[in-house]
Amino acid sequence: MTTPQHYGPPPGVPPSTVSQLGEDDELEDNVALAHLISEVKDYQLTHGNLLKLVRFEEPTRVPTTGVNISCQPTKFPTHFFDQAMALQQPMQELYLRALSDTTWLYSVLGPQIESEPDGVMAKLWNIHMRCEAAGPVQEFSCGLFRSDYMLNETASSGSLGDAQKEVTLKQVEMNTFSCAGACHGEIVGNMHQALLRRRLAEDGIDPTPQSVLPTNTNTSDIVNCLAMAHRTYESQFGLVSAHITMDDRRTAPQRRCVLMIVQPYNFNVADERPIEYGLWKDVNVPCYRCEWQDIPKHAFLGGDRALFYRPLSSKKEYEVSVVYYRAGYDLREYADDIEGSDIRYMLETSRAIKCPDILGHLVGFKSVQRALAEAGVVERFSTGLDGAQVAAVKDTFMSMYALGDMATDEGKEVALDHSFMKDYVLKPNLEGGGNNIFSTDIPAFLEHIPLNDWHRYNYQRLITPPAETTGILLTTNEIYQGPVVSELGILGLAMWRRDHAGKEDVKIFENKAIGFTFKTKPTDVDEMSVVKGYGCFDTPMLV
Repeated sequence: MTTPQHYGPPPGVPPSTVSQLGEDDELEDNVALAHLISEVKDYQLTHGNLLKLVRFEEPTRVPTTGVNISCQPTKFPTHFFDQAMALQQPMQELYLRALSDTTWLYSVLGPQIESEPDGVMAKLWNIHMRCEAAGPVQEFSCGLFRSDYMLNETASSGSLGDAQKEVTLKQVEMNTFSCAGACHGEIVGNMHQALLRRRLAEDGIDPTPQSVLPTNTNTSDIVNCLAMAHRTYESQFGLVSAHITMDDRRTAPQRRCVLMIVQPYNFNVADERPIEYGLWKDVNVPCYRCEWQDIPKHAFLGGDRALFYRPLSSKKEYEVSVVYYRAGYDLREYADDIEGSDIRYMLETSRAIKCPDILGHLVGFKSVQRALAEAGVVERFSTGLDGAQVAAVKDTFMSMYALGDMATDEGKEVALDHSFMKDYVLKPNLEGGGNNIFSTDIPAFLEHIPLNDWHRYNYQRLITPPAETTGILLTTNEIYQGPVVSELGILGLAMWRRDHAGKEDVKIFENKAIGFTFKTKPTDVDEMSVVKGYGCFDTPMLV
C-alpha cells in the first residue's frame, strides 16, 4: 500500500504575499509587510488561533483557517479604555437588578412572547415559568458578561459659537449569554506584545513589555470564575452527593465537574477548549464538553436534583457543579425532535450552578437594552450605585426604539423613508450581535416584513466613529490596508443569589471587570462579527 504524501508542496509556483500588496507600492515596504504577515500567520498557527473547518473534516485530520486578525495594534484613547473598564461593575449591577424583577422583565419581553409563541424568547420564558413552578434548589448563579462599546463623534458648539467635535463612549450591546472571543482576544494580545518586544529590541530600545498594550488574561480569568462557582457548589453540598456509592467515595471522593454545553459542528473550539484545559490543568477542576442534543444520552437528574454526567469514555458519573453554556441560544436547539425545551428545563431545574441561569439569558435580549435606556429605568435599578455611576451608565446609551411602535400606516411611512432611517441600525430582538440591517438598506428590508412581525426588531441610532485610524487587517479573503474603526468589549464576572423569600430579589456577591476583547473592521464594513468574516481581533494601543 502506498502511503499518500500529505506534506509535499502543491505543484506550481508558490504564491507570493508580496504580489498581493499592490504593484504601485514601494518594493521595500512590500517586503517588510510581507514579512510581518508571515510572522502573524505563523503565530496564529503555533498558538491555535484558528477556526475549525468541521464540514471538511477527514478521518485523520481537519483543515483550519486563521481567525481574522489585525497585523498591528490599533490606536485607542486610554481614558476611554479606563472608562469602559470602570463601567462594567455598574453595568452588570444594572442588568442583575433588572433580571431579578421578573414583573418588569415580562412587561418588556411580553409583547414578543405573546405574539410569537413559537419563538426562542417565548420558549425560554415558558421554561423559566416551569422552573418557578418546580421550585428552586439552587439560588446561586454565575455570569460571564461582555459589554461592547464604540467611540461616537458628534458636532457641538464651542464657547465662542464655533463648531467643535465631541467624542464619547457609547454602548453597542450587552452580551449576557455564551460570550465568545475571549481566548482569541488573548492570543492576539500576546502576539502584539511579542511583536512589539522584537521591534523595540531591533530599534535598540528596552524590550520590556510596554504599557501602551494592556495585558490580556481572559482565559485564566474565566477559568478562575468557573472554579469559584465550582467551589461555591462544594461549600453548599460537601464533597460528594448521596447518589455516589460508598466505593466511589473512597476511590473518587471529589468526582465533580464543570459541564460545558456546546453546539454540534463546532468551528470555534479554539475559543472554548483553552477554558476546558485550564480548568483541568491550572485549578484541578474536571471539565467536560457535551453537545446540546447529546445531553439526554449522557446526563440525568438524581433524586435530590443533583445533575450527573457520564463522559463517553467513562463508566462512572460525575456530579455537575456548574453548567457553563456555550449553546442554547438558537431556535433550532429548542426543536421538538431533539426535545430542546426539556433539555434546558432539566439543566435549569438541577441544583448545579448555571453560568448563567435562564433569567441571565433573557435579560440579554435587545428589547431589554432598549427599555433600560428609557427615562427613569436606570434609577429604578440603581440599588448599589451612586449618582456618578448612574450618570456614567446613562451617558453610554444610544437612542433605541421599538420598531413595533411604528407598525401603523403612518409609522410605516416614516420607517420606509430613506432620509429618516439613514441614521439608524435595525437590530433583531435577539441576544448577542449580528444580523443587523443598516441605514438606507432598512426600508427595502422592511418592505418584505409583514407589519405584525415588526415587533421582532428595534432600531438604534447609528454610532458615528471619529476620524479614521489606518490599520492592516488579515482576513480569509484579503490583506486590507486602510481606514478602520474598532469596538472595545469589556468582560465581566458576576455571582449572585436570588432570594425568593426575602424582600430583596437578588444579592450580588461578585461583580467586577476581568478582561477585554478588541475588534477592528474596515470603515466601509457595517458588521463587526469576526467569525462571520467581517471584523478582526485586535489589541488597543493606548494613546
